[in-house]
Amino acid sequence: MQFRGESVSIQAAADRAGVDVAQIRRWAAIDGLEIQRRGHVETVILDRVMALSASARRRSSGGSRDALRARLADAASVDNPSVSGLQELARDRHPHK
Repeated sequence: MQFRGESVSIQAAADRAGVDVAQIRRWAAIDGLEIQRRGHVETVILDRVMALSASARRRSSGGSRDALRARLADAASVDNPSVSGLQELARDRHPHK
């Protein structure tokens, strides 16, 4: 049973929505949803992940060209396109690496 606004682990949300965890992290990186920490577990609102995955499926159902457009639409815009700025952005998004 799913409750409105239910928080679940990222892995559980990925499994239910039919996407990979990396996609959920990409959506979070562009402020599509918020990842919260509860102890050692990262959680997301399942409704939001389901909505984003449904939207992505609708956009990508028209073939490879439309799939590419959908991916580009989901790409984050960067204020500072310099190499050092991009490296800093990458470090901020993936602090564990």
